[in-house]
Amino acid sequence: MPATQRPSTRSTPATGAHSLESTLSSEPQEHRQEAEVDAVPIFGPALPFLPNAGIVGLIPEDFNFERHIVVPEGVTQLGLPLGTRIRRNVELEHFNEESIATTVDVMAMPVPRPPDADIGPPLKTPYFYTEEEIKELVGSQALCDSLGPLAPSLIRQIGASRDKKKRDADLARQAEKERDKEVDSSLRNKLLGTMEMQNPIRRVFGEAKEVVIPT
Repeated sequence: MPATQRPSTRSTPATGAHSLESTLSSEPQEHRQEAEVDAVPIFGPALPFLPNAGIVGLIPEDFNFERHIVVPEGVTQLGLPLGTRIRRNVELEHFNEESIATTVDVMAMPVPRPPDADIGPPLKTPYFYTEEEIKELVGSQALCDSLGPLAPSLIRQIGASRDKKKRDADLARQAEKERDKEVDSSLRNKLLGTMEMQNPIRRVFGEAKEVVIPT
């Protein structure tokens, strides 16, 4: 008796079914290139992060430059010696001047600004001087020389205080001279008053009274 042939369990691919590889291989080369180009997403260049300005992208036209060009008020650290604060302020002032110059240059750039145009780094807070310390520096050039070099702002402050002190002294001397003149004038008037004649005879040059010759 002939053996019964069992049907095969392997599935035969259906007619017209193709794998992805056979489909791509069967497409024309130019069609495949167009499909690849269409499938790639198109993005613009990455916007830069500007660390000093603290923003991503170009600095806009309405950017607030004002707060980046005003030096913060001085901080009081009286525990530091005067000479140390003076030396540190020289470095801080130079740093702030360079930062402000960079910021001002960016302000002057036309909009849109270059993508790498960033403002200057954050301004640093200088150290504070007391009124007594300023008075000592104003009154002693030797002290200024021993603690120098001084920051330009401190030099201007000392110079302005010395100029005011000189003007005040000049005004005081002028006022004292005016008072002395008033005293001298008052004394002179008193002395002249004691020497006045009572009912003085007024003499007019060329005038003569009638002379009576006795007979």
